[in-house]
Amino acid sequence: MSTFKDSEHSSRSSPVNEQMQTELDLRLFHLQTLYDVSREILGEIEVESILKNFLLMTLGNFGVAEGFILTHDTHYKQPNQLISFGFQGDEQSLLMTESNRILREHPQDNVTRADDMLQHFSFLQPALACAFTFLVEEGYRGILGLGAKIVDKPYSQDDQNLLETLINNLVVSLKNARAAEALKKAYEEVTILNRAKDKLIHHLSHELQTPVALLISMLKLLKKQLASVPRENWKRSMERAERNLQRLVDMQTEVEDILQKSEPRNRNMMGRLLDQCADALEVLIAEQVGDEAVIDKIRNRIDEIFGARDSIAENIILDQFVKAQIEKIRPLFSHRTLKLIIDTETTPHIFIPSEPLEKLVIGLVKNAIENTPDEGKIEVTIRNKQKEMQLVIQDRGVGIVEAHQQHIFEGFFPTRETIDYSSKRPFDFNAGGKGADLLRMKIFSERFNFNLDMTSSRCRHIPSNSDVCPGRISQCNFCRNPEDCYTSGGTTFIVVFPASDF
Repeated sequence: MSTFKDSEHSSRSSPVNEQMQTELDLRLFHLQTLYDVSREILGEIEVESILKNFLLMTLGNFGVAEGFILTHDTHYKQPNQLISFGFQGDEQSLLMTESNRILREHPQDNVTRADDMLQHFSFLQPALACAFTFLVEEGYRGILGLGAKIVDKPYSQDDQNLLETLINNLVVSLKNARAAEALKKAYEEVTILNRAKDKLIHHLSHELQTPVALLISMLKLLKKQLASVPRENWKRSMERAERNLQRLVDMQTEVEDILQKSEPRNRNMMGRLLDQCADALEVLIAEQVGDEAVIDKIRNRIDEIFGARDSIAENIILDQFVKAQIEKIRPLFSHRTLKLIIDTETTPHIFIPSEPLEKLVIGLVKNAIENTPDEGKIEVTIRNKQKEMQLVIQDRGVGIVEAHQQHIFEGFFPTRETIDYSSKRPFDFNAGGKGADLLRMKIFSERFNFNLDMTSSRCRHIPSNSDVCPGRISQCNFCRNPEDCYTSGGTTFIVVFPASDF
C-alpha cells in the first residue's frame, strides 16, 4: 500500500518539478545572456564596436539570424550609424530611411517597444518580429530591429523584458563612449594649443636674447664713459640696473630650460621676488628722499632678516649645531612649563652658512613653543639618512586649520587675529607674529638648497580658527591628562639637508 502511494505521489509531482526546472533554466538563460552581452559592450569606448558587439551577442543569444541597430546623433556631421546582419544593400538603404523617419516622427523616452512600427519594415525579407526605440541623450536616439527566432517561437514577455534591460545597458555604454570621445577631442585640442603656446614662448625667448645682449653691452660702455664721474654718484643705480638685467637673462634661461623639459637652473622664485621688492624700495626711497644712508639701512635690514646674499657656506655638524642653538635660547622660554625632547643621531657635515641655519632652527623651535600649551610636549629629532640629514620639529599643540595650511609659507599670514596675541612676549603661548618668520625660512630653503615642508592637524577639540585653547592642558575641559592633548592635534616641520661632499 505504501509503495503504491509513493508511486502515485511521484507521478503527480513530476510535471510540477519539470515546470520548475524549465522556469529555472529560463531564468539562468536570461542571466547568462545579460552577463554575456553586458561584458562585451561595457569595456568598449568606440561606438561602432559597441553597436556591432551588442547586435551580434543579442542575435546569438536569442537565436536570430537577421537584425539591425541604427543610431541617429544630430550633434555629428554624419549623424547615422547603421549595423545590420542578414539584409542586402538595397534593404540597408531603406532601413536607414525608414528608421530615421520613425525616430523623427515618434519621439520617445528611454526604451520603448515599437511593435506597432513593424509594418514600416514590411519590405524586408524576412520581416522583422520585434523592434525597440531608445534615447541615449537629447539629440541622440536609436532603433533596434530583430527578425524571427530560428526555433520559430514568438518573443515572450520575458524576452522583451530582457531585451529592454540589455538596451538600457547599451545606452550606458554609448554614454560612456560619448564622454570618452569628448575627452579625447578635448585632449587633442589642448595638445594643439599647448604646442602653439610652447612655440610662441620659444620664439619670444629667442627674440629677447638680442635686446638683452645689447643692453649688457651698453651698460658696460656706459660704465666706461662714467669713469670720470665720482663713482658714488652712479654706483647704486648701475648695480640696480645690472641686477635687473641679470634677472631678464635668468628668466630667458629658465624659459629655455622649461621648454626643453630640463631642470631650471635657478628655482629661487621667492628669493628673487624678495630681491625685486628690495630694489623697488631702494628706487622709491632714492626718488623721494635721496639719502644713500637710509637706503643702505633698509637693504641691510632686509639682508639681516632674510639672510645676506653673500653669506659664506661652511661645513656644519647638524646635530651639534641644533643642540647648541636650543641651549642658547632655553633661558628665553624657561618661564614655560613644557617637555622638550631632543633625539639626535650623529650626523656628517652639511654645507650651509651658519647665520641662516641659526635663524631656521631658532625660528622653528620658537614657533613650536608658541603653539604648544603649558604641560605640552615638543620633539626635536635629527636623523642621518646617509645622503641627506633630516631635522624634524614636532609640537603637540593646537595645529593649523586646513584652510590656512596652504598659505603658511606665503608670508605675513598669521594664523590668528593679531589682537589675540598683541600683548604677549616671544615664546609665550599664542605669542604669534606677523608671519614673516616662515616666509624667511622658505626663502632660506630656496637660497641655500634644502627642503622645508609642513604637515598639521588642528586640535579636534577646537576645530575652528576662532576656538580658543586655554593655554594649559590642566585647564582644558576636554583633556583629562596630557596624553589626551598629545593625540588631539599638532604641527610637524620637516627640513631635509643634502650631506656635504667635503
